[in-house]
Amino acid sequence: MNMKIELPPIPYGALFFAPMEGITDETFRKTILKLYPEWDYLACDFLRVPSAGRYPVKHLVRHIGRDLYEIGWVKEKTLYQILTSHRAFTVEMVKDVDSLDIPWMDVNLGCPSPTVCKNGGGSSLLRDLESLAPLMKSIRDNFKGRLSAKIRIGYSDSVFFEDTIRLLNDVGVELITVHGRTREQMYKEPADWSFIKKAVQISKVPIIGNGDVWNTEDIDRMLNETGCHGVMVARGALKSPWMAQDYRRGIFKETDQERFQKMKNFFNEYRALLENENVSMRGLLKQSKAISKYMVNTVENGETLRRRLMLTQTVPEFFSLIESL
Repeated sequence: MNMKIELPPIPYGALFFAPMEGITDETFRKTILKLYPEWDYLACDFLRVPSAGRYPVKHLVRHIGRDLYEIGWVKEKTLYQILTSHRAFTVEMVKDVDSLDIPWMDVNLGCPSPTVCKNGGGSSLLRDLESLAPLMKSIRDNFKGRLSAKIRIGYSDSVFFEDTIRLLNDVGVELITVHGRTREQMYKEPADWSFIKKAVQISKVPIIGNGDVWNTEDIDRMLNETGCHGVMVARGALKSPWMAQDYRRGIFKETDQERFQKMKNFFNEYRALLENENVSMRGLLKQSKAISKYMVNTVENGETLRRRLMLTQTVPEFFSLIESL
């Protein structure tokens, strides 16, 4: 095994932009990095480990982003997330990623998707710790960078939660993100932050809290209530991609008009980057809709506005509506 890659320690209170399938691609992360560098770390959406064969190297690079791959400081703050199962060619792909000197790999043990779980990936791996241990050990043994894992508190219940934290510590995982729900709870029940606090108490490596962080006040509350080392934001970060910037600047309240202006700034930059990369009009509209649907939830007449955005048929129509806010 090659020399281990050493990364700077993760600062207390670090803010993570969570991986989201179909959202956190290269263009989206470029937008975030340019407008809101206050996010300490960002994650790629997960890359499925193939169950047969191997990905070409260019496919592995495309996942982090061809342009971003060349920028050292961006690589250091990017979690390269993979989704695997016991049937997948995990060791082979981990070796290929390792050969690219990717500094940080994150293993998705939390995805609740029925399709993913049916195929033995994501949170379904939390049901059998005897099988999970050698899988994680094989990843650790073949990757020289920082290794982290994102988990839920269990599959149908939390009976194995503490054992899971200890297992990940024992196999050499260096950071654990805990989402405070079981897989069966999906996103319906309130996230139970007491499990994040419990993980902090028993883990020898830093714990990152995740679940129901919707505003800057929630960041402070999670840090204070759980003692976690940092906070990962998912749907709340889609609602307010500028959340880390507001938090670092001490902004805890905003008017609807202030939110609308932030939306305009975001979409102007996002559109420019998509157009520069020759994304089709259909793709541009689809991506913009997927991101915008969370942004207006809390404003006056937000549901009406969200419906209007979703019903737009063309790129000019969508952006005209954004500019009119």
